[in-house]
Parts: sequence; structure tokens; C-alpha cells
Amino acid sequence: MKLQYLPYKSQIYFFKTLAVANDTRSVLSKILYLRKHSPVLFTIVIIFSRLTSPPSPNIYCLRPVTLMPAEFNDDAKEQVRQLTDIVDLTGQSIHLQKRGRIYVGLCPWHDDERPSMQVDPQRQTWKCWVCDIGGDIFSFVMQREGVDFREALEILADAAGVQLSGPRRDDVKPGSSNDKKTLYAAAAWAKDIFHRYLMYHADAQIARDYFEQRGITNASLTTYQVGFAPNRWDFLANQIVDSPYSHEVLKAVALLGHNADRNSYYDFFRGRVLFPIHDTQNRTVAFGGRILPQFADDRAAKYVNSPETLIFSKSEQLYGIDISLDAIRKGGKAIVMEGYTDVIVANQYGISNVVAVLGTAINDIHVQHLKRIAQEVTLVLDGDDAGRRRANEVLEHFVKGHLDLRILTLPDGLDPCDFLQNHGTDAFFELISTSVDALQHKVNIELTGINTAVDTHKSGVAIHNILSTLAMVPRDQTISDVDYRRREQLILGRLGRAFSLPADDLRQQLSTIRRENGSQTSSGTLEKDTPSTSKPDILDSTEAEILELLVSHPDLTPGAIRGFDPYMFRSSNLRYIFEFLAEFVNQGDEISFDQLLLKIEDPTLKFVLVQAEENAKNKESTVQLTPTARLESLIEKFQHEIRDGEERETIRKLRSNEVNDEEEVRLLHQLLEQQRLNRGLSE
Repeated sequence: MKLQYLPYKSQIYFFKTLAVANDTRSVLSKILYLRKHSPVLFTIVIIFSRLTSPPSPNIYCLRPVTLMPAEFNDDAKEQVRQLTDIVDLTGQSIHLQKRGRIYVGLCPWHDDERPSMQVDPQRQTWKCWVCDIGGDIFSFVMQREGVDFREALEILADAAGVQLSGPRRDDVKPGSSNDKKTLYAAAAWAKDIFHRYLMYHADAQIARDYFEQRGITNASLTTYQVGFAPNRWDFLANQIVDSPYSHEVLKAVALLGHNADRNSYYDFFRGRVLFPIHDTQNRTVAFGGRILPQFADDRAAKYVNSPETLIFSKSEQLYGIDISLDAIRKGGKAIVMEGYTDVIVANQYGISNVVAVLGTAINDIHVQHLKRIAQEVTLVLDGDDAGRRRANEVLEHFVKGHLDLRILTLPDGLDPCDFLQNHGTDAFFELISTSVDALQHKVNIELTGINTAVDTHKSGVAIHNILSTLAMVPRDQTISDVDYRRREQLILGRLGRAFSLPADDLRQQLSTIRRENGSQTSSGTLEKDTPSTSKPDILDSTEAEILELLVSHPDLTPGAIRGFDPYMFRSSNLRYIFEFLAEFVNQGDEISFDQLLLKIEDPTLKFVLVQAEENAKNKESTVQLTPTARLESLIEKFQHEIRDGEERETIRKLRSNEVNDEEEVRLLHQLLEQQRLNRGLSE
């Protein structure tokens, strides 16, 4: 009988049995059975076992890892990898020169004057040591296009002519209304029709006059492929006669509507100038339409965006990203505005790293997209009350996403378009330089209208609001605990001066809020166990040697599993790579550097692998011990470091005077046991 068919209480009993069992081999066999028949329950029992029993290296290594979606297996990835040469791929974007066995070129993601990009045709890898990025063909496309692994695979598969078959695509027929390729093509076809109509048709003079009044040039209209939909119900519907697309396809891409009573189709956009919306791959996915004043009435909205379709989600797209992507990547900075014309005019004034949201507030998905391509974001808001409110609304998303956000509210009720045309580019950049970071903006907003010396209640509410935002800041795994606490102390000190309160009191309030929210911090709580998606975390010398040894000699992994608990590693990246290696062992698969690189999807982890393998090769001639002997030595050294660290932490707690008598006795017993173990290791 399969486990998922058991009553819920029986399942829980099964979990408890596993958690307290002493026979590891028996536990493993049961867990493997559970993993096969009920993956969801498998995850639950692993979590449960962590909470109720000491960690077992073998059990921890069975934790599910992030693999490819079920519809795309490793064979498909391998086929794409075999058909795509890293030199040819990178050479499409970078001018490469052969230097010995490798190729070099100027990195497009920083101001590179000497070739920092290295491409290795033998290992099929690339790296830029300045940017701390690199990996394989998949991570290169992820970096270049600003997409996730799945999208990168689809792009490369399409270029290589590999069919990614899966259960979800069985009912998709080429040319049908649920075929994404057809929808992309239909949207591009419509974009060309609207753009030509705007630029050349006599009836579009009214639209051309509108843009001239806004100070937008024909060159800008061409760059952004802006169009015009005449004020007719059947303009686009009548164009279908000479097109390869059906009414249903254009309806699926939200360009036509359907009247069921008359069984007829009508244009979705009428009497509007149209701003085509593209994704990072320069595919037309939707349109934003601004009605011309001559056609406006009480029922017509000023701006209308395409509704959600198979190829468009308003909450995931940024206007102008196709044009600004390279500039954002190179400079590491993005400017986010609120309107289509703001973006076009900004680009017209030489500001190339600018995008806009699509009539909606910035959300977590926007932040993640921006985080892939930028280190700093400046949000430029209209200088009105609504703009100030929106700044406070989006702050939470940037804080949770751990993206450096600066906020600029324009003066005198101006929007960016008006400001640039009235004051010019230099004045705009001067204003940009005065923008404040997000948390300071939060403080400024909360302090508005409050006399901190008199308004005690309002001050208390403001402090709670600010600390609640600060509590959302995730633990940055690229910095040490000391640096993390120092940064937090600076923020609390700033708040303390603003409200005339001791920083220690504010820190206590912050800790309380975190406990109430279940937030995870650097001070004694667990970090979220996910791989880094920004910079690789810094490994100490022992952890770095372990990783280099396992990457260059993956056959040592079975021995490492017996010697290491991955949750003892301070580096989250090392934990994840170790668990991927363990996945190969548990499944009985052969381990190799190529297969490990193929299995892992996270771009940061791919770079860590490339870096580790390179370091290992460079050290080969200087290492005296055999790989097996080095592993044994590293296990002993690592275990000693862990115990030594635990002993120091126990001593710190005893000296801190923060514990009661009962806890002090327990810590003294713990210290004696730690010292005994350490003496045993050294004897």
C-alpha cells in the first residue's frame, strides 16, 4: 500500500518512527521508498527529522535539490550542450581573440579595458574574474538575456534545433492560438502594421502632431517602434486577409475581441497611440495604448494595457528593457520611471539605462528581474502626493529582494519627461545624485509631520513601521556576521538620533519584531537554505580546499559523505554543491565535472564550480599528498575547526553574563565535553 493512501495520523506516526530510529540503514531505505512514492511527504519527513534528532550526513544529503522541471530531463540538456559550442555562443556578443588554449575578450558587463573575459573551449566554460561571474553555455545566456535557467534552455534549444518535448506541449499545434511562437510572430506583425500607419499614413497626422507636441522625435518613435491604431472597430481585423494569422490567434494575443451575439471580431485598441512592449529577447509580447484627447470620452481610460495572455504578464514586464538591457548590465545601474513617454524622452536625452513599469506597482518579480542585471536601482517618481505614496508601497519589495534602492521624488509636481525638457540632462543627473537610499526614505516619510519630542504615540508608530521594514532585510551571505551587525548598528544609530532613543532599545524592539514575524537573522537564527543568486560567498581556506578536491576528484564524494555533515559548512554554496554530489551517489550515477555543471542550474553555483576546478588544476603540481590522503586530512582539520569554534562560542556565552545559573551549569558541562573531544582529536 502506498504511503500517500494512509490516514494522515498514520503518516505522522511514520515520520516520528523515522526521526527517532537508530538504524541509519533502515531509515534510509524507508526514506528512499517515501521519496519515490510521495515527494511532498518526503520533504516533510526530512524537515521533521531535522527538528527532532541530530543530523545524519546521509539523511541530509537526501534533501531534495533544485533540478530541471519534469518536462525537460537531463538528456535534453545534454543534447543542447553537445550541439552548442561555448566559443561560438560567446562570440556572438563578444569579440574573442585566441590566446594559447583559451580565448579572451572584453567583458560586456563592466568597463573592461583589458580582456577580462576568458572562454575555455576544452572545458566549455567562461568566466570574468572581475565580475565574479562565469559557468557554461546556460549561465552565459542567463547573464546575457537576464532570464532564468528554463528560459535559457529554451533559447539554446531553439537555436540548436532541439525539440523540448513534454506533457504540457502535447496539445500545441504550430499556428494555433496556444502556440507561443505563433503568438510572438502575430504580435510582431501587428506592431509593424501600427508603426507604419503612424509614420506614413495621412490619417495618422493627428498622432504625429501629439508626439511632436510632447517633444518626441521621429527617430525615437522608430527606436521604440511606436504605432497608432485609428479610431475604427475593424482596422486590424481587416488586415488578417493578407496575413498568415487567424482571428483566434489575434484574439489570443489580445489584439482582437469577439462579439458572441454577432459572431464578429473587433479591434481591442482604437484611437490610441501604441507602445509595443518587448521582453529581454526583443520579442513583442503586448502593447500599451494612450488614447488621444480627440477620441477621449468619459468611458475611455487614458491608458490601457494588453490584458494577460499566454505570452504576457503585466507584473513580469518592464517597458524599454529590450533597449536598455546592455546599458544597465554594463553600468550596473537601472533607472525606473512610471510612464512610456518618460522612458522614450529619457533615452532621447542620452539616458540609456531607463525602464518603466506597466501601469502597475513594482512587485517582487520586477525586483528579481532587476536584480539579475543591476546592483543599484533608482526609482524616479512624479513630484506629487501619489508619487510619494508609491515610494513607500514599493519599498518592501526591494528590501525583501535585497536590492540597493534609491528613491528620487521630482520637484514641483513634474514628471521625468517635463523635467528633462525644462531643465536638461545635467540637471537630471544632479538630481539623481541627491536621491536617498530606501531606508532613509522610509525614515523621512515616517518623520513627516511628527514632533518626536512631543508626539510620543506617533513616534512609537513610526519607529515600529521603520523597524518592521528593517526586519525584512534578508541575511546577506556574502558578508560576515560582524559586518552584518555593524551595518545594522549604523542604521539603528541613525534611528536613535532621529528619535532620541538608545540604539540598544531599538535593537531589542527589532529582535521582538523578527521573532513575531518568524524572520531569520544573523544572530542565532537559521538562514534560509537557498543558493546565492548574486555574488559567490567567501569560503575559508579549509572549505575552499574541500570544494576544489571534490570538484577535481568527484570520485571521492562517497568518502566525503561519510566524513562531513553538509550543514556544518559555513558556505551555503558549498552545502548545495555537496548535496548535488551526494545526489549522484544516492542515485548510483557516475560523477564528472561536466555532468555536475549540467545538473546545477543556479548561475552563481556554476561559477563557483568553474572557479574551484581552475584553482584545483593550478595547485596540482604543488600538492604532495594523494587525493585520498588529502581528503582524510581535510576531514580531520575541518572537524577540529568546528569543535574549536563551538568551544569558543561556549566560552563567549559564559563570559557574557547573559545566562542564568542553570544555563551556566549546562554550558560548563558542554565546555568540558568539547575540550575532551578536542584533546581526543589531538592525541
